[in-house]
Amino acid sequence: MGLPPSSCAESTIDRRTFLLAGGALALSVFRLAGAQSGARVYRVAFLGGATRSSPQFAALERRFRELGYIKGKNFVLEARALGGDWSKVAEITAELARARPDVAMASGSEAVLRAFRQAMGATPIVMIAVDFDPVEKNYIASLARPGGNITGVYLHQVESAAKRLELLKEALPAVTRVTALFDASSRDQFRAAEEVAARLGIALLPYELRGNPYDFEAALGAAATAKAQAVLALSSGAFFVGREKWIGAAHKLRLPVVANPNYAEAGALVSFGASFPHMYASAAEYADRILTGAKPAEMPVEQPSQYELIVNLKTANALGITISQRVLVRATRIIE
Repeated sequence: MGLPPSSCAESTIDRRTFLLAGGALALSVFRLAGAQSGARVYRVAFLGGATRSSPQFAALERRFRELGYIKGKNFVLEARALGGDWSKVAEITAELARARPDVAMASGSEAVLRAFRQAMGATPIVMIAVDFDPVEKNYIASLARPGGNITGVYLHQVESAAKRLELLKEALPAVTRVTALFDASSRDQFRAAEEVAARLGIALLPYELRGNPYDFEAALGAAATAKAQAVLALSSGAFFVGREKWIGAAHKLRLPVVANPNYAEAGALVSFGASFPHMYASAAEYADRILTGAKPAEMPVEQPSQYELIVNLKTANALGITISQRVLVRATRIIE
Protein backbone atom coordinates (compact mmCIF):
# COMPACT_ATOMS: atom_id res chain seq x y z
CA MET A 1 0.00 0.00 0.00
CA GLY A 2 0.99 3.62 0.29
CA LEU A 3 0.38 6.79 -1.61
CA PRO A 4 1.72 7.69 -5.07
CA PRO A 5 5.33 8.97 -5.16
CA SER A 6 4.03 12.42 -6.11
CA SER A 7 2.39 12.90 -2.67
CA CYS A 8 4.13 14.77 0.20
CA ALA A 9 4.39 14.97 4.04
CA GLU A 10 5.03 17.20 6.97
CA SER A 11 6.35 15.90 10.27
CA THR A 12 6.54 17.88 13.45
CA ILE A 13 7.45 17.03 17.00
CA ASP A 14 7.42 19.23 20.05
CA ARG A 15 10.05 18.94 22.71
CA ARG A 16 8.66 18.15 26.11
CA THR A 17 9.45 21.61 27.48
CA PHE A 18 7.18 23.18 24.90
CA LEU A 19 4.31 20.69 25.14
CA LEU A 20 1.91 23.15 26.72
CA ALA A 21 3.27 26.55 25.69
CA GLY A 22 3.41 25.64 22.04
CA GLY A 23 0.34 23.41 21.99
CA ALA A 24 -2.22 25.87 20.64
CA LEU A 25 0.02 27.10 17.80
CA ALA A 26 1.08 23.57 16.83
CA LEU A 27 -2.50 22.36 16.69
CA SER A 28 -3.56 25.33 14.57
CA VAL A 29 -0.87 24.39 12.05
CA PHE A 30 -2.02 20.77 12.32
CA ARG A 31 -5.61 21.73 11.35
CA LEU A 32 -4.78 24.25 8.64
CA ALA A 33 -1.96 22.48 6.81
CA GLY A 34 -4.37 21.02 4.29
CA ALA A 35 -6.09 24.33 3.57
CA GLN A 36 -2.95 25.66 1.90
CA SER A 37 -2.81 22.85 -0.67
CA GLY A 38 -5.30 21.41 -3.11
CA ALA A 39 -4.20 17.86 -2.28
CA ARG A 40 -5.64 15.77 0.54
CA VAL A 41 -3.56 16.12 3.69
CA TYR A 42 -3.51 13.05 5.92
CA ARG A 43 -3.19 13.79 9.63
CA VAL A 44 -1.74 11.36 12.14
CA ALA A 45 -1.39 12.04 15.88
CA PHE A 46 1.30 10.16 17.80
CA LEU A 47 1.91 9.98 21.55
CA GLY A 48 4.43 7.81 23.38
CA GLY A 49 7.72 7.71 25.19
CA ALA A 50 9.95 7.63 22.11
CA THR A 51 11.61 10.91 21.15
CA ARG A 52 12.27 11.93 17.57
CA SER A 53 15.96 11.11 18.00
CA SER A 54 15.25 7.49 18.98
CA PRO A 55 15.88 4.67 16.46
CA GLN A 56 12.26 3.51 16.65
CA PHE A 57 10.78 6.93 15.88
CA ALA A 58 13.23 7.34 13.02
CA ALA A 59 12.01 3.99 11.67
CA LEU A 60 8.39 5.19 11.91
CA GLU A 61 9.10 8.36 9.92
CA ARG A 62 11.22 6.48 7.39
CA ARG A 63 8.47 3.94 6.73
CA PHE A 64 5.88 6.68 6.24
CA ARG A 65 8.18 8.28 3.65
CA GLU A 66 8.66 4.94 1.89
CA LEU A 67 4.89 4.57 1.70
CA GLY A 68 4.60 7.89 -0.09
CA TYR A 69 3.88 10.30 2.77
CA ILE A 70 6.45 12.94 1.89
CA LYS A 71 7.27 16.08 3.85
CA GLY A 72 5.30 19.21 3.10
CA LYS A 73 2.25 18.37 1.01
CA ASN A 74 0.07 15.44 1.95
CA PHE A 75 0.90 14.44 5.51
CA VAL A 76 1.18 15.90 8.99
CA LEU A 77 2.59 13.77 11.79
CA GLU A 78 1.84 15.56 15.05
CA ALA A 79 4.09 13.68 17.47
CA ARG A 80 4.56 14.22 21.18
CA ALA A 81 7.08 12.53 23.46
CA LEU A 82 6.08 12.22 27.10
CA GLY A 83 9.63 12.03 28.37
CA GLY A 84 8.43 10.09 31.40
CA ASP A 85 5.93 12.71 32.57
CA TRP A 86 2.81 10.53 32.59
CA SER A 87 0.82 13.18 34.47
CA LYS A 88 0.22 15.06 31.21
CA VAL A 89 -1.10 12.09 29.19
CA ALA A 90 -4.78 13.10 29.40
CA GLU A 91 -4.08 16.77 28.70
CA ILE A 92 -1.89 16.13 25.66
CA THR A 93 -4.29 13.51 24.32
CA ALA A 94 -7.19 15.96 24.55
CA GLU A 95 -5.19 18.53 22.55
CA LEU A 96 -4.39 15.98 19.87
CA ALA A 97 -8.02 14.86 19.69
CA ARG A 98 -9.19 18.44 19.10
CA ALA A 99 -7.02 18.48 15.97
CA ARG A 100 -9.27 15.74 14.50
CA PRO A 101 -6.56 13.38 13.18
CA ASP A 102 -7.39 10.73 10.61
CA VAL A 103 -5.46 8.15 12.63
CA ALA A 104 -4.13 8.27 16.20
CA MET A 105 -1.07 6.25 17.25
CA ALA A 106 -0.66 5.24 20.90
CA SER A 107 2.74 3.86 21.84
CA GLY A 108 4.06 2.12 24.93
CA SER A 109 2.26 2.28 28.24
CA GLU A 110 -1.39 1.35 28.71
CA ALA A 111 -1.95 4.88 30.05
CA VAL A 112 -1.55 6.29 26.54
CA LEU A 113 -3.99 3.87 24.91
CA ARG A 114 -6.50 4.38 27.73
CA ALA A 115 -6.36 8.15 27.26
CA PHE A 116 -6.68 7.82 23.46
CA ARG A 117 -9.72 5.56 23.74
CA GLN A 118 -11.40 8.07 26.04
CA ALA A 119 -10.57 11.16 23.96
CA MET A 120 -10.50 10.08 20.32
CA GLY A 121 -14.08 8.87 19.90
CA ALA A 122 -14.43 6.89 16.66
CA THR A 123 -11.01 7.91 15.32
CA PRO A 124 -9.04 4.79 14.29
CA ILE A 125 -6.24 4.03 16.74
CA VAL A 126 -3.02 2.17 15.93
CA MET A 127 -1.45 0.89 19.14
CA ILE A 128 2.11 -0.13 19.81
CA ALA A 129 1.19 -2.01 22.97
CA VAL A 130 4.12 -2.76 25.26
CA ASP A 131 3.96 -4.13 28.82
CA PHE A 132 0.22 -4.89 28.81
CA ASP A 133 -2.18 -7.32 27.13
CA PRO A 134 -4.78 -5.40 25.05
CA VAL A 135 -7.14 -8.40 25.01
CA GLU A 136 -6.98 -8.95 28.76
CA LYS A 137 -7.50 -5.21 29.31
CA ASN A 138 -10.54 -5.21 26.96
CA TYR A 139 -9.16 -2.80 24.36
CA ILE A 140 -9.73 -5.36 21.60
CA ALA A 141 -11.88 -8.48 21.31
CA SER A 142 -9.05 -10.72 20.05
CA LEU A 143 -5.74 -10.52 18.24
CA ALA A 144 -7.23 -12.11 15.12
CA ARG A 145 -10.27 -9.84 14.95
CA PRO A 146 -9.92 -6.77 17.18
CA GLY A 147 -13.39 -5.26 16.62
CA GLY A 148 -13.97 -1.58 17.33
CA ASN A 149 -11.51 1.08 16.23
CA ILE A 150 -8.22 -0.21 17.71
CA THR A 151 -5.59 -2.42 16.07
CA GLY A 152 -1.80 -2.43 15.70
CA VAL A 153 1.21 -4.17 17.21
CA TYR A 154 1.42 -6.01 20.53
CA LEU A 155 4.62 -7.05 22.30
CA HIS A 156 4.25 -9.76 24.94
CA GLN A 157 7.30 -9.38 27.16
CA VAL A 158 6.99 -12.44 29.40
CA GLU A 159 8.87 -14.95 27.25
CA SER A 160 11.64 -12.43 26.56
CA ALA A 161 12.20 -11.91 30.29
CA ALA A 162 13.08 -15.57 30.82
CA LYS A 163 15.26 -15.57 27.71
CA ARG A 164 17.25 -12.57 28.98
CA LEU A 165 18.09 -14.45 32.17
CA GLU A 166 19.20 -17.45 30.12
CA LEU A 167 21.41 -15.22 27.97
CA LEU A 168 22.92 -13.64 31.07
CA LYS A 169 23.92 -17.07 32.34
CA GLU A 170 25.38 -17.97 28.94
CA ALA A 171 27.29 -14.70 28.72
CA LEU A 172 28.59 -14.87 32.30
CA PRO A 173 28.53 -18.54 33.42
CA ALA A 174 29.98 -17.73 36.86
CA VAL A 175 27.04 -15.52 37.84
CA THR A 176 24.82 -17.10 40.53
CA ARG A 177 23.16 -14.08 42.20
CA VAL A 178 21.07 -11.63 40.17
CA THR A 179 18.82 -8.79 41.32
CA ALA A 180 15.65 -8.45 39.25
CA LEU A 181 14.24 -4.92 39.02
CA PHE A 182 10.51 -4.80 38.27
CA ASP A 183 7.38 -2.79 39.01
CA ALA A 184 3.61 -3.32 38.99
CA SER A 185 3.50 -3.45 35.18
CA SER A 186 6.26 -6.07 34.94
CA ARG A 187 5.42 -8.50 37.77
CA ASP A 188 4.44 -11.15 35.24
CA GLN A 189 7.88 -10.83 33.67
CA PHE A 190 9.51 -11.35 37.06
CA ARG A 191 7.45 -14.49 37.63
CA ALA A 192 8.54 -15.86 34.24
CA ALA A 193 12.20 -15.18 35.02
CA GLU A 194 11.80 -16.70 38.49
CA GLU A 195 10.55 -19.95 36.96
CA VAL A 196 13.78 -20.50 35.01
CA ALA A 197 16.20 -19.13 37.63
CA ALA A 198 16.49 -22.34 39.69
CA ARG A 199 17.15 -24.42 36.58
CA LEU A 200 19.97 -22.02 35.66
CA GLY A 201 21.50 -22.18 39.16
CA ILE A 202 20.69 -18.52 39.80
CA ALA A 203 19.38 -17.00 43.02
CA LEU A 204 17.00 -14.33 41.68
CA LEU A 205 16.70 -11.48 44.19
CA PRO A 206 13.46 -9.49 43.68
CA TYR A 207 13.32 -5.72 44.03
CA GLU A 208 9.99 -4.09 43.17
CA LEU A 209 10.17 -0.35 42.55
CA ARG A 210 7.26 1.76 43.79
CA GLY A 211 6.40 5.43 44.18
CA ASN A 212 7.03 8.34 41.85
CA PRO A 213 9.78 8.76 40.86
CA TYR A 214 11.41 5.38 41.32
CA ASP A 215 14.42 5.29 43.63
CA PHE A 216 16.96 3.44 41.52
CA GLU A 217 19.78 4.42 43.86
CA ALA A 218 18.12 2.53 46.70
CA ALA A 219 17.39 -0.45 44.44
CA LEU A 220 20.97 -0.71 43.23
CA GLY A 221 22.30 -0.18 46.74
CA ALA A 222 20.17 -3.10 47.91
CA ALA A 223 21.52 -5.21 45.05
CA ALA A 224 25.09 -4.47 46.05
CA THR A 225 24.35 -5.20 49.72
CA ALA A 226 22.80 -8.53 48.71
CA LYS A 227 26.02 -9.33 46.82
CA ALA A 228 24.28 -9.51 43.47
CA GLN A 229 26.62 -10.04 40.52
CA ALA A 230 24.31 -8.57 37.87
CA VAL A 231 20.98 -6.79 37.39
CA LEU A 232 18.08 -8.06 35.28
CA ALA A 233 15.99 -5.01 34.34
CA LEU A 234 12.51 -6.16 33.36
CA SER A 235 10.68 -4.06 30.78
CA SER A 236 8.74 -1.05 32.02
CA GLY A 237 8.18 2.35 30.48
CA ALA A 238 9.18 3.92 33.79
CA PHE A 239 12.57 2.18 33.67
CA PHE A 240 13.25 3.52 30.17
CA VAL A 241 13.21 7.14 31.33
CA GLY A 242 16.57 8.07 32.83
CA ARG A 243 18.08 4.73 31.84
CA GLU A 244 21.53 6.22 31.16
CA LYS A 245 21.68 7.59 34.69
CA TRP A 246 20.64 4.47 36.58
CA ILE A 247 22.64 2.08 34.36
CA GLY A 248 25.65 4.32 34.93
CA ALA A 249 25.02 4.08 38.67
CA ALA A 250 24.89 0.28 38.38
CA HIS A 251 28.26 0.30 36.62
CA LYS A 252 29.78 2.31 39.47
CA LEU A 253 28.79 -0.61 41.70
CA ARG A 254 30.36 -3.04 39.17
CA LEU A 255 26.92 -4.43 38.31
CA PRO A 256 26.32 -5.31 34.63
CA VAL A 257 22.74 -4.85 33.41
CA VAL A 258 20.73 -7.14 31.13
CA ALA A 259 17.61 -5.65 29.53
CA ASN A 260 15.68 -5.17 26.28
CA PRO A 261 17.28 -3.65 23.15
CA ASN A 262 16.19 -0.11 24.06
CA TYR A 263 18.83 -0.16 26.80
CA ALA A 264 21.79 -1.22 24.68
CA GLU A 265 23.07 2.24 23.80
CA ALA A 266 22.61 3.32 27.42
CA GLY A 267 25.16 0.72 28.50
CA ALA A 268 23.31 -2.55 29.10
CA LEU A 269 25.81 -5.39 28.77
CA VAL A 270 23.45 -7.80 27.02
CA SER A 271 20.14 -6.76 25.46
CA PHE A 272 17.55 -9.07 23.99
CA GLY A 273 14.03 -8.62 22.72
CA ALA A 274 11.81 -7.55 19.90
CA SER A 275 13.14 -4.96 17.47
CA PHE A 276 11.41 -1.71 18.40
CA PRO A 277 12.33 -0.02 15.10
CA HIS A 278 10.64 -2.88 13.24
CA MET A 279 7.55 -2.59 15.46
CA TYR A 280 7.27 1.15 14.78
CA ALA A 281 7.70 0.59 11.03
CA SER A 282 4.90 -1.97 11.18
CA ALA A 283 2.71 0.55 12.98
CA ALA A 284 3.25 3.02 10.11
CA GLU A 285 2.04 0.31 7.73
CA TYR A 286 -1.12 -0.14 9.81
CA ALA A 287 -1.77 3.61 9.66
CA ASP A 288 -1.26 3.56 5.90
CA ARG A 289 -3.76 0.75 5.42
CA ILE A 290 -6.35 2.61 7.48
CA LEU A 291 -5.73 5.87 5.60
CA THR A 292 -6.31 4.02 2.34
CA GLY A 293 -9.59 2.43 3.43
CA ALA A 294 -9.00 -0.58 5.70
CA LYS A 295 -11.14 -1.00 8.84
CA PRO A 296 -9.31 -1.47 12.16
CA ALA A 297 -11.95 -3.91 13.37
CA GLU A 298 -10.95 -6.34 10.62
CA MET A 299 -7.15 -5.91 10.82
CA PRO A 300 -5.47 -8.64 12.92
CA VAL A 301 -3.06 -7.40 15.58
CA GLU A 302 0.56 -8.20 14.75
CA GLN A 303 3.14 -9.58 17.15
CA PRO A 304 6.86 -8.93 16.53
CA SER A 305 8.71 -11.28 14.22
CA GLN A 306 12.16 -9.69 14.43
CA TYR A 307 14.28 -9.99 17.57
CA GLU A 308 17.66 -8.54 18.45
CA LEU A 309 20.54 -9.75 20.61
CA ILE A 310 22.93 -6.87 21.27
CA VAL A 311 26.21 -7.15 23.18
CA ASN A 312 27.90 -4.01 24.45
CA LEU A 313 31.63 -4.72 24.44
CA LYS A 314 32.32 -1.13 25.44
CA THR A 315 30.53 -1.86 28.72
CA ALA A 316 32.26 -5.23 29.05
CA ASN A 317 35.69 -3.62 28.71
CA ALA A 318 34.84 -0.88 31.20
CA LEU A 319 33.71 -3.46 33.77
CA GLY A 320 36.54 -5.89 33.03
CA ILE A 321 34.11 -8.59 31.88
CA THR A 322 34.73 -11.27 29.28
CA ILE A 323 31.62 -12.31 27.34
CA SER A 324 31.22 -15.96 26.39
CA GLN A 325 31.87 -16.68 22.72
CA ARG A 326 28.58 -18.63 22.64
CA VAL A 327 26.74 -15.35 23.02
CA LEU A 328 29.04 -13.21 20.88
CA VAL A 329 28.65 -15.41 17.81
CA ARG A 330 24.85 -15.16 18.01
CA ALA A 331 24.70 -11.39 18.51
CA THR A 332 22.82 -9.46 15.84
CA ARG A 333 24.81 -6.37 16.81
CA ILE A 334 27.94 -5.67 18.83
CA ILE A 335 28.66 -2.22 20.28
CA GLU A 336 32.41 -1.56 20.45
